[in-house]
Amino acid sequence: MKLKISRRDLPLRHVMTVFRGTISVIRTVVVELEQDGLKGYGEAYEDQHWGVTVEDMVNQIESYREVIQRYAFADPFAFNRLIQNLIRKYPYAATALEMAACDLWGKLHNMPLRRIWGFDGSSSALKSSYTLGLDSIYRVIEKFKEQPNWPLYRVKLGSHEDMTILRELRARTDSPFRLDVNGCWTLQQTLEYLDELKSLNIELIEQPLHQDDWEGMKRLRKECDKYGIPLIADESCRCERDLEKCVGFFHGVNLKPIKFGGLLPTKKLVIRARELGFKVMIGNTIESVISASATSQFVPMIDYAYIDGPLLVDPTLMGNQKFGRGVELKDGSIVFSSENGIGYVAPSKAVERT
Repeated sequence: MKLKISRRDLPLRHVMTVFRGTISVIRTVVVELEQDGLKGYGEAYEDQHWGVTVEDMVNQIESYREVIQRYAFADPFAFNRLIQNLIRKYPYAATALEMAACDLWGKLHNMPLRRIWGFDGSSSALKSSYTLGLDSIYRVIEKFKEQPNWPLYRVKLGSHEDMTILRELRARTDSPFRLDVNGCWTLQQTLEYLDELKSLNIELIEQPLHQDDWEGMKRLRKECDKYGIPLIADESCRCERDLEKCVGFFHGVNLKPIKFGGLLPTKKLVIRARELGFKVMIGNTIESVISASATSQFVPMIDYAYIDGPLLVDPTLMGNQKFGRGVELKDGSIVFSSENGIGYVAPSKAVERT
């Protein structure tokens, strides 16, 4: 099996502000695995908040080059056993590699990954939200105007203008809002907001309190039960053992594959989350259509999806197919790619090797 590693810079449509900082370019690592004339692709993004850099991911994957290139690929389960230490220690790097293995698996079997998992169809009733990044009121409204008819918005919050932003958005659309607070609110703040949040048609709140504020979450969940507003764990659910810990504190969990080392580890957790009574959210943050297509394979088995990452990248790059094609969003509807594996088709001109 051949291994190729590439780096990609994804300039954003807009400078994006989150409570951790401001970014204008997302750097990602793309892995290509080739066997029997077929190629599988995977992707992972740099996340400096958690100390994950492109350079580190490249080095971590490179450390497996020799063993991978001697390996005769049969299925991703055996492959994951081969890279189990990488999955455990470096889940971001492992996700790019494992995603490529799952893509190759589907192509070797002439089927989309979701069909191998027992699902089919060209589209889903589940809608993808569109993300409005944290910004000034004026800038958030300008971003909203670019997609004014989207059926569902994911609003990033974490400033003193949060409620004003929500009021201004609500004056312009009836679409439900999903809030992603990244742990920026205090318990008292959130309790004070609940009455108005209910009136503003808030569908859910993702990670309202700091990831370690379990006592606050316990009290907040009881209050949110009264309002019918689900609470979704993200930063509080960073690894497999955190899933059980979230029971009784959250109504659901965000199971982004990059947190758990790939698609198959995430699928295992989706099944376990269901057993524990959780609602399940899966998204792909800001990455190219590679990661979005891979994430879309989970859509038939989850409750909430956000695979709008490619829409947040500079549209001039997406328009010329520089990064290939795959899953599409049409007014929020998720249209699966008909291609095998994760549904991604690479551009005709290959990206350069690192």
